[in-house]
Amino acid sequence: MTEPEQTNQKFSFGDNETDLKEFIDVVWNGKKLIILITAVSFLCSVFYAYSITNQYKSAAVLSLAGAQQQSSPLSGMSGLASLAGISLPGSSTINKGELVIATVETRSFLKHLMTFDNVLASLMAAKTFDTDKRVLIFDHGKYNAKSKTWGREGELPNQSAPSVQQTYKKYLKTVKVGMGRDSLSGFMYISVEHISPIFAKEFLELIISEVNELMRQKDLNESANALEYLKSQLTKTSLLEMQNSINQLIKTQLQKQMMAKIAMTMS
Repeated sequence: MTEPEQTNQKFSFGDNETDLKEFIDVVWNGKKLIILITAVSFLCSVFYAYSITNQYKSAAVLSLAGAQQQSSPLSGMSGLASLAGISLPGSSTINKGELVIATVETRSFLKHLMTFDNVLASLMAAKTFDTDKRVLIFDHGKYNAKSKTWGREGELPNQSAPSVQQTYKKYLKTVKVGMGRDSLSGFMYISVEHISPIFAKEFLELIISEVNELMRQKDLNESANALEYLKSQLTKTSLLEMQNSINQLIKTQLQKQMMAKIAMTMS
């Protein structure tokens, strides 16, 4: 019986060694090009970073009293009113948070804000912010800060003032407002982003102050209308239970008016 022949297999790495050496030679010979490309990319990145204007954000989280869904102040009387034959205004469901958001995002509210000094110019003609002097620098081709007029010197004043429609697009990019994750939590957020941290803060405070004033006036008007209606209906019913219910609602509306007026005097 013959033993199987043993064969010695030899592997050659000569080709791989040649390929690796050629690759190293190519990389080494092209090092100048690689260094040049890396340096140019780095300089471009630095230039781009310095060319971007800094944006500052001022934000606030607000707690809205009665932001949860509320029915009309007269809706609780609907059962008793039907017994007495009294016709009540239709009840409505109101989400105060959504009402505030809708108000802030309206063109009419922006038009009101544009009546305040430097609001329109800061939104539409801001160029840079001087961090040393902490002042906003305007584009002189659009707005003359000294004379507070629009257009270049020598032109008729205010001929190039942006319209509400033009400003509205910029306004929606600058101001963000919305509810929290839970729309019934009573919390909402509002933020202002601008190249000037001072304007961002002051504009945020202005928006909050003015929307609060609008909501107070709305509450006062609605309460006054409700009181007028309730008092008129009080004289039309002889049912003691109905009179007690109406008197209770009158008391509630008077308290609502008192709180709104107190808030106005404190602001």
